[in-house]
Parts: sequence; C-alpha cells; structure tokens
Amino acid sequence: MLQLNEAQVFYATLLLAVILIRIPLIGVYFRTVNTLFHENGHALAAILLSGEVNRIELKNDTSGTALTKTPSGSRAMLVAFSGYPFAILCAALFFWLSGRGYEKTGLLILISLALINLTLFVRNTYGIVWLLTFSGIILLVNWLSEPVLTKIFFLCISQIVFAEAIFSTLVVFYLGLAKPKKAGDITILARLSHIPAAIWAILITGIVAGIAWFTFLRFFPAPAQLFP
Repeated sequence: MLQLNEAQVFYATLLLAVILIRIPLIGVYFRTVNTLFHENGHALAAILLSGEVNRIELKNDTSGTALTKTPSGSRAMLVAFSGYPFAILCAALFFWLSGRGYEKTGLLILISLALINLTLFVRNTYGIVWLLTFSGIILLVNWLSEPVLTKIFFLCISQIVFAEAIFSTLVVFYLGLAKPKKAGDITILARLSHIPAAIWAILITGIVAGIAWFTFLRFFPAPAQLFP
C-alpha cells in the first residue's frame, strides 16, 4: 500500500484545492469560505470596538457584505481595514492547527463560525443555504471520523482560504490603483480618512503579503521533503 509523507499529502491536497476552485459552481461554493472569514473579520472588529453587526450577506459570486455600526469614524476605518488581514490570519491559524494534528479543533472552529453566522448575522437566501450545507459537510466529515479524510478536507479548506485571501487582496490592490471608487473596503477607507485609495491598497496588500510569506515559510513543507 502506498504510504505518503506529510509533504506529499500537503502538496497533493494543494493540487486538489486548486482544481476544486476551478470547477464551475463547485469552485464558487468552496471559495465562499474565504468570504465568510473576510466578512467575519469586519464583524469581529465591530464587536471588539463596541459597535454592532446588523447583518452579513454571503453572495453566489463569492462577494459579501457586512453591515456594521460603530461609534466613530476612526473605529469604522478599523472595521473596514480588518477583512483582508483577518482572512489570511485564519488561513495561517488553520495551517498551524493542521501541522500539529489538530484538525478536529479546526472543524470545531468552522462549524461554530457557521452556526453563529446562521443564528445571528446571515439573512440572505444564498448565505443561509450555503451555511446549512457547509455545516452538513463538516458534520459528515466529523461523523465519518476517518483521520486521512479529516486531514485532507481541513487542509483543502485551509489552502482555499489562503489562496483566495491572496487573490482577493490582489484584486482590491488593482482596483485601489485603477478604479478607486469601485474598490470596496478600500473605497470606504479612502472616504473616511481622506487618504487616497492607492495608499490603502498598498498598505493592505503589504500586510497580507507579509502574513502570507510568513505562513509559506513557517507552515509549508519544504519541496525537498516530497522525495526524501
């Protein structure tokens, strides 16, 4: 029977994740995980800054919206800023958990986040259906309790969030430079601060790139380990 080492499992799962997100409909479905983390970054920041979360929307084009209320403009800026860094930090956390064999803990985090959003925040139809089905998939993986399946599933989700967090940041970087009035969070930051959208785009991209590079160096197995 073929035995795969950790590096081989990691990169095989990375290939699976890349293929998965390129499949029509299925790819959009799984890429929505990153949207969930991004919008919850906004929500968490609002709550920590004594604000309120009115609702969150997860949409079928992988976009999302977090409608929040904060006591001041400066706090609103922090809320707007938090989405992209939070998503990439969650991916880093998941790689850390997987590297230590804590996939079950990661699944608990995922199901808890999904249920909290389903109960408190998400009200649009696609968002509700997505959260229900995604929760069902997590529960099924947990119920089957197959260590290899659990590891592959959790790694795949981690890699999708990692890749999508980087890709969405690059998109908003381009929009911040080329179309500053259509750059989402960057546009909000520019309006609240009166600082050009390009500056915010560069700052957020730099932070996400730094976290991504640290994650790559710290948690990705060295390619040399593929063929020991």
